Amino acid sequence: MNRQPAQALRILLSQQSIDLLGQSMARLMGDRPYELIAIETAVALQRTDADVAFISREVTGASTKHEIHPALQQVYDLLRNSPRLQWVHIHSAGADRPIYQDLRARGVQIATSSGANAQVVATMALAGLLALARRFPLLWAEQQGRH
Repeated sequence: MNRQPAQALRILLSQQSIDLLGQSMARLMGDRPYELIAIETAVALQRTDADVAFISREVTGASTKHEIHPALQQVYDLLRNSPRLQWVHIHSAGADRPIYQDLRARGVQIATSSGANAQVVATMALAGLLALARRFPLLWAEQQGRH
């Protein structure tokens, strides 16, 4: 049987992530052919041939679910137009942005980083509950009013 050489796995991620993770990814990929594609380059060249994508914090920037900045919209458009895309990992725990719902509807797997900041969130929630139980907002208001 003739085996065709494996096609390179095309991985879309920011240049910053490539700089930070590139060597580790090379070790993990071993002999498997792959290509790291910088999101910035992919947007500039309109490359829509990625198989997987990692959307890190510097990619989403200051955008929110309801206010998407033009640079992020370009990335979303690229993802939507990538027919080979099979998997997207996002830096946040929430995958409720419309782009992720659209991609999921066409069969793209969406993975989140849920749990990555669970300890910090739990600590802040507990601190908030303790502050409310000790009437910190009332005490702070009285302090501001010099009472």
